[in-house]
Amino acid sequence: MQVNPLKAWLPYRDFFLDEMIRLEGLGSAAVEETTGLPTCFDCNCSGASLRCIECLAPHVRCDSCMATAHRLSPLHRIQRWNGEFFSDYSLSQAGLVVQLGHDGLPCPHPQPMATPLTVIDLTGVHQVHYSLCACGIVGAAHAFVQLLRARWWPATVSRPRTVVTMRTLRLFHALTLQSKLNAYDFWNGLVRITDGAGLKSVKYRYKEFLRCIRCYRHLRMVKRGGRAHYPEGISGTKAGELVVACPACPDPSTNLPEGWDSVPESERWKYALLLAIDANFKLKRKNRKTHDVQLMNGWSYFVEENAYQEHLAKHKDEAEMKYCSSTHSAWSSANMPGDKHFAVNGVGAAICARHLFYRAQGVGDLQRGERYMNMDYVVLSSLTHTRGANDLNTFFFSYDISCQWNVNFYRRLAERFPDHALMNTGKTVTFLIPKFHLLAHGQSCQLNFSLNYTEGVARTCGEGIEAGWADTNGAALSTREMSPGFRHEALDDLFGAINWRKTVTMGEYLLKGLRDAHPQFVKKMKIHNEFQATFPTEVITEWEQVLHAWEKDHKRVNPYKEPESCESLFTRFVRLELGEEEAEEAARGAMALHEMSASVFLSTGFELEEQQYARAKKAHPTPTEKASLQTKRNTLQHRIQKWRAVQLIYMPGCASIISPETLTEAPSTSRGSRRSGEVFKPETFKLYLPSALPEGLRTSGCTSGLVAKELRLREGDADDALHQIRRQLRVRLAFVHHKKIHVDGPGQHAQTRAHTTYNRITEKLRRYVTRYRRSRAALEILQPGGSWATKLLPLLEEDIRSPTMEEEGLGEGQRELSWIWRVQQLDERDLPQASDEDVHEGMRAEWAQGRARARRWDEEVQTRLEEMRRTVTSLIARANAWTSRIDLRPDALPDIKRGLNAYAHRQAAIYMGLARSFYRLWDPAVKGLGLSVEWPATLLATTSPLPAPDEPIVVVHGHDQDWESDDEDEGIASVGAQVPMRVAVADRAVEISVESCWDSDSDSDASSDSGDLSQDTGNAEDNMYHTL
Repeated sequence: MQVNPLKAWLPYRDFFLDEMIRLEGLGSAAVEETTGLPTCFDCNCSGASLRCIECLAPHVRCDSCMATAHRLSPLHRIQRWNGEFFSDYSLSQAGLVVQLGHDGLPCPHPQPMATPLTVIDLTGVHQVHYSLCACGIVGAAHAFVQLLRARWWPATVSRPRTVVTMRTLRLFHALTLQSKLNAYDFWNGLVRITDGAGLKSVKYRYKEFLRCIRCYRHLRMVKRGGRAHYPEGISGTKAGELVVACPACPDPSTNLPEGWDSVPESERWKYALLLAIDANFKLKRKNRKTHDVQLMNGWSYFVEENAYQEHLAKHKDEAEMKYCSSTHSAWSSANMPGDKHFAVNGVGAAICARHLFYRAQGVGDLQRGERYMNMDYVVLSSLTHTRGANDLNTFFFSYDISCQWNVNFYRRLAERFPDHALMNTGKTVTFLIPKFHLLAHGQSCQLNFSLNYTEGVARTCGEGIEAGWADTNGAALSTREMSPGFRHEALDDLFGAINWRKTVTMGEYLLKGLRDAHPQFVKKMKIHNEFQATFPTEVITEWEQVLHAWEKDHKRVNPYKEPESCESLFTRFVRLELGEEEAEEAARGAMALHEMSASVFLSTGFELEEQQYARAKKAHPTPTEKASLQTKRNTLQHRIQKWRAVQLIYMPGCASIISPETLTEAPSTSRGSRRSGEVFKPETFKLYLPSALPEGLRTSGCTSGLVAKELRLREGDADDALHQIRRQLRVRLAFVHHKKIHVDGPGQHAQTRAHTTYNRITEKLRRYVTRYRRSRAALEILQPGGSWATKLLPLLEEDIRSPTMEEEGLGEGQRELSWIWRVQQLDERDLPQASDEDVHEGMRAEWAQGRARARRWDEEVQTRLEEMRRTVTSLIARANAWTSRIDLRPDALPDIKRGLNAYAHRQAAIYMGLARSFYRLWDPAVKGLGLSVEWPATLLATTSPLPAPDEPIVVVHGHDQDWESDDEDEGIASVGAQVPMRVAVADRAVEISVESCWDSDSDSDASSDSGDLSQDTGNAEDNMYHTL
């Protein structure tokens, strides 16, 4: 039995407390009687009083030995024994002077500094005495260079007085990305570590810390962008160059195959770009005067601010006109003035809809609502500055107000961006609405802007950008206080962290999507083919023509829309049908019993079973219904008695088991003729049809051929009941549509009548369901596993559903057509009083929707395979790009050149290692599904077996450690569910436990569609990104 660790710890907590208290004193150190102090651990001199609380062995030393022992650990915290307790002390007080400039070695020409240096470290805020190197070493003469080589980041270039250790910057960088920790709280945490009691003064260096973290963050992004390797340096950085680009999206310059632009039109969707567009009004910025310096304007995810502001100032504000019945807030907020307390009221973004990567210059500030002038610029800027995007031919834009946004899109494009690539001929743009938001729109939008009905979008849901906002909103409170440039840099860094996380988890993400999509495609295609087989070939041909015509021109007949003839089914048929049934029930009288054939006898028994069900459902009649119910029971009793007489002729073996009361006259309804409280219930009598008899009695107690006749009649009865079930489902669906249009409203009387009618339709449906199950149960007894079993399947509750959804909801891609619509051809029993054309037309929408479901899953399989190929191709291209940067700066100092080449080699190894690990992860799975991918020849040529178990393996698990050996590299670690990967890097292998944190699309539709929606929306930033 597993023991609760906390419960097991409870008996030992006193021991833990004692050990904590022991650390407050001298411990086991021997104390001299004369001085009351221990001797020095190193030199044995008397009167030693200092100990270090950072060292593993807290030996007591004298001042000189303590300073010597910490020559290379100047930021350890030490304490002095004052005779009663240990009080805070410092290494500077002990005489330690830190020598800079020689990597820890003595300097022949030290230059002591009079003013101590304030050092902000994980161990607190320290005052450190130091000496600079005055040797005049080339490249290292400046004080800030000597500090940087000690991994101390100076707050100023000239005469630095405050520094932050790089390990502190690195930790804060990781925490702010992972948990959105703000700098103010982090600083105050360091102050508390320095002096939790508030008894001594700690120099206020919060602003200096902010400046250091801003510079550190900026240079880390520049370094990862490879700018250190180019002779022109940082100033040569191009717009959008510092982004972590999506490796799976199409890029003609790196990852598309030869001839991609000449494929047939029916295959262009494989190389299409899908963008998800949305606004977030959490990421605000307060309206305050600041003296700001832009460090990287437009170099990554935010648009270039100067050009953006010029665009907004040049083009007049247009009122946003409404063309849709939706009540979406984007329209109402677009024309409202922004909050005067905020200079920025939110951001708009265009991200890759399949993999949720933020795009180069694809984010822009919103001064108020989602105005088209803002959103147009953001979308078109992202296309302009993402490498290769303008060379693509097919685009899909998913936006929650696409039905509105697309109306004058090309007019605005021609007026404001006349030279943009989208104005070129041959470019195709399809406007769509995300699946969850689509439900808030009217029927026209739901039919014409649906991702479910659009060729080429696979199982994309378009809602993944919403999950991305959940990632970023945690930073809203801290970034809204920042200056414009600082805010952009912080959010750019956050977007890059999200993108890098998705890069290293791309392997498991694409594999999971493929494994989900392939069986779904097989299943949905089988269901669609079975359903399609129930219609004549000429009908299918006609439907296909209608569908293809609509795909080319949405003004044509929409095949996904329920035909009007089906929607008006209630008004055409139901009222007449209900009236006729009521009249038939009232006129139903005594049965003709003379010369009853065996088949008539059995059919009459089936009818009696139906009447017993009708009586049995009235378990709790009202007082008014009781008298009428008893009369009906008497009539039923009389009919059973008449039928019994014939039963004894055809089933003489039943005489011994038939209850006596069913052979006598019905009891009188007078009060004195029966016992008080007795309720006579003929609906509970067993009729004992052949299928209800024991097997032996069924063989010997029935006339010849009777059992075979019941078998045939039961099969026909079940078949007819199945048609009637389908009919009632269509009737109920038609009534629901009728109610939405003509009844829904505040009127209670109309609502009550509609509710009553709906219940009557549902009750009739339940009667046919019971009839089917009863007949099928008889068939199981009469002929187990017979030929009937292939089409008369067990009817479960989840099978009893309409061909199309009665209520609006999510999950179109996961929805399956019930088997009851796939085993029989439609006939007049499904839609009575309707022509064959009406019967078929009523099912056209379901045929089209079923076809769309199968095709979207097929596209998802093909898209996943193509994305796998593109991903490894992109990663190899990035590895080659880093290799090409080796020796790119021949004029660099030798020690700088060593670092440049080492970093380039390391980055190339990481990207090539990712490509190899993804290939090893994907290739067996792809082959196992009977599929294939044309992997890059470079990958196949360089892929070697993983090292044997006895070869060195570096293991990185989750948050435990980073892949790199220093704090300046792109590492691999992550957040979420751990996914082990073995990555061959150079001459060793690295096993990485990457935690999956993807926004994927599961279709609810918004929750199970592949390609979007993050599984871990609360952890946007990776723990690994700070190691980049």
